[in-house]
Amino acid sequence: MNQVSIQKPPVFKVCLIQMSILLPMAAIGLGLSVTVSYSLLLGGLLQIIPSAYFAYFAFRIVGAAHVNFALQQIYRGEMGKFTLTLVGFALVFLLVKPLHSVALFSAFLAMTFVYWVASAKVIHR
Repeated sequence: MNQVSIQKPPVFKVCLIQMSILLPMAAIGLGLSVTVSYSLLLGGLLQIIPSAYFAYFAFRIVGAAHVNFALQQIYRGEMGKFTLTLVGFALVFLLVKPLHSVALFSAFLAMTFVYWVASAKVIHR
């Protein structure tokens, strides 16, 4: 009998790709100001950390025998991602002064775009 094994996608590789883009982006932001730099870094981390949390839960279970448990983990991961993102933004806006909100949201959106593109490329390999 030939058994087929489903490989876990290398989703944490996407987080490394995001960090390899975010860190130079924040370093370049230092040329504008320290506030822009850490706002860029925080905005990127507000996307990367919740995405890594989701990836941890969503892709740790593989196999048809564990479908119900895997689905529960995907829901748990998505709710955790949503909660971490909301709480993260709330904490940043409450605790970080001064803050460059355009840089924060720009980095968040840029890392979201990188996540989509890198995920598509990594999964299709």
